[in-house]
Amino acid sequence: MENIKKSLINFSKTNLFSIAAVLICVFPLFKFEYSTDTYHLALHDGVSGVANAMLVNGRLIISAVASLCDAMSFNIVGFYYFSFVLSMIFAALSITTVFGMLKGHMSNKMAYFLAIITIFNPMVFELFLFIEKGLFMFAIYMSVLAAKFFLKFLQGQYLYLIPAYPLLIISCFTYQPMPGVFVALALVFIVVYSKNFRQLSINTGIAISLYFVSTIANFVVMRLLEMEQRLSEGLNFTNIYKFLTFGIYNPYLLLVYFGVFFTLFLVVFISFKRKTGKAFSKESALVFFKYSFIIVGTILATAAPSVATTPENVFFTLRYSYPIGLLVGTIPILYNFKVDYNCENADTKLSKKALVIMLSVLAVFLTLFLTYYFNRLVCNAKDESDALKIGEHISEYEAQTGVKIKYIALYRDKCCSTTFDGIVSLPNCNIRAITTSWCDTPHLNLFLNRKFKEIKSSKEYTEYFASKDWTEINEELFIFDGETLHLGIY
Repeated sequence: MENIKKSLINFSKTNLFSIAAVLICVFPLFKFEYSTDTYHLALHDGVSGVANAMLVNGRLIISAVASLCDAMSFNIVGFYYFSFVLSMIFAALSITTVFGMLKGHMSNKMAYFLAIITIFNPMVFELFLFIEKGLFMFAIYMSVLAAKFFLKFLQGQYLYLIPAYPLLIISCFTYQPMPGVFVALALVFIVVYSKNFRQLSINTGIAISLYFVSTIANFVVMRLLEMEQRLSEGLNFTNIYKFLTFGIYNPYLLLVYFGVFFTLFLVVFISFKRKTGKAFSKESALVFFKYSFIIVGTILATAAPSVATTPENVFFTLRYSYPIGLLVGTIPILYNFKVDYNCENADTKLSKKALVIMLSVLAVFLTLFLTYYFNRLVCNAKDESDALKIGEHISEYEAQTGVKIKYIALYRDKCCSTTFDGIVSLPNCNIRAITTSWCDTPHLNLFLNRKFKEIKSSKEYTEYFASKDWTEINEELFIFDGETLHLGIY
């Protein structure tokens, strides 16, 4: 009983520290804010709109939770705060669980810093900028738990492999890319605990079976229930290449990957040259292979779900690519992880240097997170301000003519920008609401409390607006034609 009590106390303390770490990173978002998707959903049946949108995309767990919240009369704001609290809880649990896996294999401080960096990697930005953030973090936690049980399996406790399967299935049915989190962590432990190539192959095969059972189960259920909005007719392996390169005509990410491997190659072989006087050896090649193994495996596991996706829906986003972000943590975990860690014989000088580096990385990440999230609030304010200015022009026209505007056609000027000046943005996030096809009119309806219907633009006005270049809202952006407003977007 005494041991159980101590374990519970330690777990509670670690979770409190984890919650504090999460809150420090995301506290600006405690104020209700809109992603472009939230603008869209807010005017389309509220929380039930979230449930329906998640259902057609095969995210059954998110859909079920949203349906339950809708049945409990949550409005969109209430669901946002519920989701925010869930995100903090599951992010903290994920950090605590990763820490538990690393504890005893390196110093506790290093284990905790690496746990935070692993979960709060640079790809986490978008996850916290969508209203379903709490369920995204739940999916991550399920995959982290599966990795924990897989680690126990590698350590000889074979029955722990059984619950890993349903955990990954739950993760995949919440958000399809998240079983990649399991792969990213499992590959590190496979490298550490596999004593030879045969063992490496067997352990990798078992990990792959866990990953594919979850993804195939999701694919089959989506087919059976005809949730085929994003499913291609068959498997399209060229989608992996498209995903990894931001699209067929932009190989930027592929160049980044080559840069990563080139840098890894230099670091490994130069360090061996300095230590042993011999750069190329069996040992140096093995080290290079280990790091390459977890990098390649993580990248492929992240890209694999795109195989079953329609080509038009395949593009690189941070939320979809979250497992790749884990490399920021898993590579240093592999470097620091010792099966037989001896605290007494640890190199304290080296440990202190490593901790300074970790603290510096955390400080950089924290600065980026806070900068980005505060910019989201500014972006929301600017969206609302522009919408209200548009409303003023519409009200003035209606007061003068007595005609109510019912329809809006939208046009872009020559240099229409998807972002506001000075706003830090990333793909699909912190972008101007009026420049996106799914929430341009909905966000106007939201802020103006109207029910405008968007209609197709005319060729005549398209050419006119395309010849202009504005930097702010002015009268020239408005062409009124009876009940229709032809609106230019600067």
